[in-house]
Amino acid sequence: EYEDAGTLPDDVIEITRETYEQFLGLHPEGKEIGADSSGRPIWINSPPPSKEDEMLAAEMKKISLVSEVNTYINTHQWPGKAAIGRLKGDELEQYNLWLDYLDALELVDTSSAPDIEWPTPPVVQAR
Repeated sequence: EYEDAGTLPDDVIEITRETYEQFLGLHPEGKEIGADSSGRPIWINSPPPSKEDEMLAAEMKKISLVSEVNTYINTHQWPGKAAIGRLKGDELEQYNLWLDYLDALELVDTSSAPDIEWPTPPVVQAR
């Protein structure tokens, strides 16, 4: 179809099914597909991430951690229990520790990526 349409590049090369399958799946860590001097696919080192990439990755990590904390807090029903005065003792202490951690996460400045000192989550206590 590409040949009929005339849309194949002039420098296209044919590869074996085995080579195709080798490069089809997930890339090895730190690698991407490149080409050797004859145009055949090879794994090459990926360039280091840009500052913008690092900031985006840090922002995504922050969003994920905040979501995990909110899920953890809500799974324990601490906000509802606190609202009606039923949160006491160890549960109240744990709730406050997790809220402090959530506050610390919100203060993380992702523009300093990759040099971010992430806050440490509280120790999860067995129920």
